[in-house]
Amino acid sequence: MLSQHPRGVAQRYHDSQDAYCHQVLLLSSEETEDSLDAKLHQEASELGIDMGLLGSTLDLTSDSTPKRMDAFRTSQESVGSRASQSTGFMSTFSETSREQHPPAERTLYRTPISFRDYDAFVARGRGQDGHSFSSSPPTTPSQSAFSLPLSSPRSSPKRHFRRIRGLSSLRNGWNSSSTSIAEGCPHCPQDSQSQRRAVHKLPCGHRVCTQSLRVTIKATTDGKLGKAPSCCNMPIPGSLVEHVTTQTEQTALLERLEQRDEAISLPRSTSSEERPTEAVGQARATTTESRPVSADLKVDAVMTKMQDDLQELANVTRDHDATFLNQVHSDQCDSHILWIRNLRAELTAEHESIRKQMHERRESALQELLETQAAAMAEAEDKQVKAEANMRLIHEQARRDNATALKHMEAYCAGVFSTGELHGRPVTDQDLAELEKTRQVRQNMDARQESAINVLRGEQSRRMKSRGQRQEKEEQELQRVQKKEEVDLEQQLGSELAQLEELLGDKTKRLRGRWRLQTAIFVRKAKTSLDVMVNECSPSIGWPSCGPVAEIGPEAGMHDTMGQRGFTTGIAMHSTA
Repeated sequence: MLSQHPRGVAQRYHDSQDAYCHQVLLLSSEETEDSLDAKLHQEASELGIDMGLLGSTLDLTSDSTPKRMDAFRTSQESVGSRASQSTGFMSTFSETSREQHPPAERTLYRTPISFRDYDAFVARGRGQDGHSFSSSPPTTPSQSAFSLPLSSPRSSPKRHFRRIRGLSSLRNGWNSSSTSIAEGCPHCPQDSQSQRRAVHKLPCGHRVCTQSLRVTIKATTDGKLGKAPSCCNMPIPGSLVEHVTTQTEQTALLERLEQRDEAISLPRSTSSEERPTEAVGQARATTTESRPVSADLKVDAVMTKMQDDLQELANVTRDHDATFLNQVHSDQCDSHILWIRNLRAELTAEHESIRKQMHERRESALQELLETQAAAMAEAEDKQVKAEANMRLIHEQARRDNATALKHMEAYCAGVFSTGELHGRPVTDQDLAELEKTRQVRQNMDARQESAINVLRGEQSRRMKSRGQRQEKEEQELQRVQKKEEVDLEQQLGSELAQLEELLGDKTKRLRGRWRLQTAIFVRKAKTSLDVMVNECSPSIGWPSCGPVAEIGPEAGMHDTMGQRGFTTGIAMHSTA
């Protein structure tokens, strides 16, 4: 069991910190990750860098590690609860939010949706830039529906309502058209007596049965990617969709909606050169294939040209500081991924060893039980054979005694001795009756003894059957206990893996935040010392898509991911010359 682990996840993670500082961050034995972050924060403060422009990952410190471990010890959050408790989204109803978070700085942390927020998600998706989740995907990117709060927004300024033109006339058209719609289900007979199915009323006014509603939902979702179920261009409520669809269909629908939102939320490149179509398709394909990998491991599609900008900055400054910083971050990325994979591989190997030991214990316990049962059954059979043999000996002795008694009684009743001489004693009627009784016992002895043998065998058979049933129940009980232990073990192992992934995710966020801070410091120094206009709002650093533990082995190479990563430091510049 996990309680017998030589090292738990927290202890393993803690023991690997020294190796992480030395191998990944290349720190000395006196320096720690906290001291490095404190030094960078102090330097950034001295340069007057605004921490709020560098992303929320800079706020992540080592204090989050024990909090994360405590959270795993207490409970597991569901996807729906995480979606409802999320507070990190922007609101398109706030001008301040758009000013503080430009499109190039779009957050990468996306909260999965659930049917609890389905209606609000689809409704807000319909009102954004004219794009609807129940219509075809737009040809140009739009603001993501994930950037909207899942709860009802507060009252907005009137200028936002002036953008939605024709809303009242469209609403009046809906009201007038709904009155002319037939309320009967086109899928079912019109006869009310033969109509035995449940009928659901849609927002457009149609009344359809469950089967017809399922057909409508399936026809809508099987069409274009991410198209929400709708009727008369009006989305079907999430309660109805959840009521008539299976869990698999619900999961697939939510994933398609997320992919749809991902496709329409990619912002346009702010560069003067248009982004190639192949690069856009590759970025979207990477986003689609990387699901359901966590958001902090996705490649930022906006930063495809930052490597050229960094090289241009290096040419302007006539030194190799920018290239060196890029190389340092690239090496740290490779070392960080290798450290993660080694940690995962070590935990996975320990889990496999635990599973193997448990399997061996299960096989040994089952084999021992079967051997014990077989020995008990053989002993019972030997006792039965011995009991039948003893009974046959008793029967044989009874036959001999009966034959001897009958011989003497017949001679006595005949009035002679065994030698043939007359004994001269009177033979009474009682003596003759005893002789007749002995003869009857002799005649019925074989049948009576055979019946006794059959009774003994029947009792023995009943006992053997009862013993076999008890042994079968013992075997089933052992298998049930072993199955429960296996389920508990898998749950604990899964909890360990999830806990490790959360800890590694926090470590990755912290590393990316440190990259942003180092890049911002470098940019500020370059802007101060050189006549170069540099963008201080450092975007996200590109990051490879690391899959689950089962798909990543410790022997996997780093060079393949470097080619696909599109690594950037997030420095954009323009020369004033």
